[in-house]
Amino acid sequence: MRYFVSAMFAVFVVTACAGNEMKNENAPVAKWSYPETKRELVTDDYSGVKVEDNYRWLEENDKPEVQSWTESQNALTEKTIFGWEQSSRIEKRLTELWNFDKMNTPVKKGGKIFYTYLKGLQNQPVLIMQTVSGEKKELVDPNTINAEGTTAMDWWYVSPNGKYVTYGLSENGSEQSVLHIINTETMEKADSPIDGCRYASVGWMPDESGFFYSRKLDGNKPGEIDTEQSVRFHKLGTAPDSDEVIAKGTIKEGIIVSAIDNEGKWLLITEYMGSSGKAKLDIYNIASKTIKPVANFDSIYEGEVYNGNIYLKTDKDNALNWKIVKVNCETLEWSTAIPENDKDAIEFFTISNGSFLLVKMHDVASRVSVVTIDGKAETEIKLPVPGNIQGLSADPATPEIFMSFSSFAYPPAVLEYSGGELKTFWKADVPVDVSQIVTEQVFYKSKDGTDVPMFIIYKKGMEKNGRNHTFLRGYGGFNVSYPMYFSTVNAVWLETGGIMAIANIRGGGEYGERWHRAGMLDKKQNTFDDFAYAMKYLSDNKYTSPDKLAIWGGSNGGLLTGAMVTQFPELFKAAVVAVPLLDMLRFHKFLIGRYWVSEYGSSDDKAQFDYIFKYSPYHNIKKDGKFPAVLLTAGEHDSRVHPMHAKKMAAALQYENKSDNPVFLWVETKAGHGQGKSSTARIKESSMEMGFFLKMLGVDKW
Repeated sequence: MRYFVSAMFAVFVVTACAGNEMKNENAPVAKWSYPETKRELVTDDYSGVKVEDNYRWLEENDKPEVQSWTESQNALTEKTIFGWEQSSRIEKRLTELWNFDKMNTPVKKGGKIFYTYLKGLQNQPVLIMQTVSGEKKELVDPNTINAEGTTAMDWWYVSPNGKYVTYGLSENGSEQSVLHIINTETMEKADSPIDGCRYASVGWMPDESGFFYSRKLDGNKPGEIDTEQSVRFHKLGTAPDSDEVIAKGTIKEGIIVSAIDNEGKWLLITEYMGSSGKAKLDIYNIASKTIKPVANFDSIYEGEVYNGNIYLKTDKDNALNWKIVKVNCETLEWSTAIPENDKDAIEFFTISNGSFLLVKMHDVASRVSVVTIDGKAETEIKLPVPGNIQGLSADPATPEIFMSFSSFAYPPAVLEYSGGELKTFWKADVPVDVSQIVTEQVFYKSKDGTDVPMFIIYKKGMEKNGRNHTFLRGYGGFNVSYPMYFSTVNAVWLETGGIMAIANIRGGGEYGERWHRAGMLDKKQNTFDDFAYAMKYLSDNKYTSPDKLAIWGGSNGGLLTGAMVTQFPELFKAAVVAVPLLDMLRFHKFLIGRYWVSEYGSSDDKAQFDYIFKYSPYHNIKKDGKFPAVLLTAGEHDSRVHPMHAKKMAAALQYENKSDNPVFLWVETKAGHGQGKSSTARIKESSMEMGFFLKMLGVDKW
């Protein structure tokens, strides 16, 4: 199971009326009447290179002048975009199509099945327990805690016999979870809450007397988060402050988690080197309370413990499509359990009933198989259609395996595999005629000749006339793949007659660690070139044209679309740059940015500064440039990517842009990076983005 931070997917005072058509060549903001933005020059020296920054003051979110400026930007954006008919029509239709039930991957413990379920337009999913008799109990309903839907359940873990559930709650998208414990029999809180449990991993003892968990406290300085990371043991009924500390993080950018074995004898303690996946491994003997080192940041590792052995997915010995190794907990002897496949990359695995359940990726489609624990025999499980497994759960003691599955034209479903048979446990009843959705997968040449896959999705009957309004997505980072998936947003876009496309660019994990490494650090430009050549392909092959093409990316994908704005503005008409990284010289100085130095590098290093400076979107805004239309979005409570990136980029683009295209900023005041966002907020945000695209692409009839 992967725990480390990727990156993996939010009233107003208006200063002037939007839509003012007056032109003034010396004042590029006149047409759209942007709020007044001051410029205060700060100059930094990077190994002798002077770099100017006119908007450093926007980094201080809590200052009244920054808050006032943000409110004014939000006012202009909301008044303008939601004043367009496109946005209101999309919001109405999106609300209609969003109204179907959604289930996450179930977990079976003690004969009971646990899952979260979101009913219709409900804001937050509810944790449900289903008994053997079919009776269903609502264990945790965040919607009753906060009527606005801004309290989210970040994670949950069930004890071995299903008596207890630990779960994390956070507010306003902050992901700063507080651990709670509920007794599923009495429906009462079983213990005191524990704070500082962001991205917690919880492993219960077999007798359910207590659990191991990871705790990440915040520091004493503003913005200092995830310090004093540790793995601890909590015995039910005792004070959390007295919990035994089993292990502590050893490096500043470390992320420490743990996983307990099926017998309650061993605890695997993993410290990740930021988002790199490289890990320090220790095995803890629970009875003797002794720790033995297993690995020390030499390779990428993630896995679990079963019957006295550690099983790890790894790139060790240059297995760039991944292999699974076995390490004996007593002797620390290493061996290969499942060798690397020369074509398909291993995505993830789990152990069920003495066998591996293995998920591999073949040309961006999931392949699932059951492999004997000695790796000698493999049986493939045939999935309903080409698509992707988005969640997987199993218990070593039970035969059932649950998988969340979907594809562009296959609604979300939970599949259950047991006794050699695959059946549908649950499937969403979506108000969409999926039979009208067509999916193409093409392979196009990038700048250096590399073949890159891309999905192109549209309604039956689409004509390649070069005038179809098109919406291209991408990510390209952190070994994260952009899979096939069902989306209500996609469905609404297709209803307007548009095309939706996904470019599976380098930097992601579509073809293993090799694909990832080809788009990180000094090779990051490959990611941007791949995406630019996807745009070229769509235009050259008459799917669309630059004035009918919009692009979308979030987080690392926001860096991607931000780079497109500054590097390839002629290839498209409009961009959404969501919760983005854009000031790449300073990203590592904020929040958990230090975790991502292994992905991007750091401006503190002269050699890395040189290549980062060449592509950093904020630093490559051309003076008096002509840019596409841009909508930048951020979350005020984002604890991953600081909202200063979007704010500074918006200010700079509004000042420099000499085209007639607008630059808007939207900062969601009760949201973070996106996790835990309410259905209401998601619908509003998506309506804003699609309405913006349709208006900019000249689509007013459908």
